Amino acid sequence: MNQENIIKTISFDQQEIIKNIISLHCKEGIELDPTYSKGNFYKNLPELEPEKKFDLLPKSKLIKKSNANSLPLASSSIRSIMFDPPFIVGHSDGSQKGKIAKRFHSFRTIGDLLKWYSECLREFSRILKPKGVLIFKCQDTISGNKQYFSHVYIMNEAEKLGFYTRDLFVLLAKTRMIGHNQHIQKHARKYHSYFLVFEKR
Repeated sequence: MNQENIIKTISFDQQEIIKNIISLHCKEGIELDPTYSKGNFYKNLPELEPEKKFDLLPKSKLIKKSNANSLPLASSSIRSIMFDPPFIVGHSDGSQKGKIAKRFHSFRTIGDLLKWYSECLREFSRILKPKGVLIFKCQDTISGNKQYFSHVYIMNEAEKLGFYTRDLFVLLAKTRMIGHNQHIQKHARKYHSYFLVFEKR
């Protein structure tokens, strides 16, 4: 091993991170994606397409309709999950304001978002086989001018359920879209998101 081929925790390339996670922790590939959307994760990696694809709002007939917190799958039946959930909050009237909100599903409050994360983690614990792998992409959130370190919450909730946190990767970004309500800056703008890798114990 040398500096050229060593796998690092940081990257500007999402697909590089996914390939590295699979290389280290999930050599048989990803079996399930419960928030598949348009499959952008696998756009240039067709060999990594998951066998099972679900979404709350399916974009094609190949994707089954289901909420990630209640999947029509047997207990202890899945070996690996890729989870890229929404992280936007603050739209209580159903309107989608701003570029970010129009691109992604949003939750009314941060409490609603974190509650759903917990429900999904419980469901993943149910359907994963022992030593099954969960890859959880997340981003920290600011709501009501208050900072919420979602990745810490997710790690704590996962470990309560018996998951072991095997790894953490950081996806860096050179630019970020600005939300509709970010006129006066009160926190550092986040130019990163996380890939948390959990193992069911």
